Amino acid sequence: MSAEYSGSGLQPDMQPRLDEFLMARLAEDKRVAAQAGDRWPVGGLDEQVPAGVREHVARHDPQAVLADCAARWRLVLACRELRPDQAFVGSRQTGMADFPVPPVDARQLAALTLALLALPYADHPDYRPEWRP
Repeated sequence: MSAEYSGSGLQPDMQPRLDEFLMARLAEDKRVAAQAGDRWPVGGLDEQVPAGVREHVARHDPQAVLADCAARWRLVLACRELRPDQAFVGSRQTGMADFPVPPVDARQLAALTLALLALPYADHPDYRPEWRP
């Protein structure tokens, strides 16, 4: 495998589209959750673990993560069918901070939805700054 391989599944000189990037991240999340499922503590954590930590762990049970991945996968597919207007995502004027331009049609809404779904992965090496909503 090339040292330049980024995990996107594409050749090193190719950059993924936003929908491809999201599907690759969701596939990774699904793989990790499925692997963790065999080792997940049955019956929860020990009572000595603080309640907030126990609740957080319970909410991130592998089955919950798998269900979340499946729902987000369906969102990505639905957005992909609308042929998202990716130029819209980077159209916010300088100084608008976290105030995205409101979408005016389904293609713009699909692009914004994909961009928002990608935000948790912004630290991934394949994430591109022009995807930031």
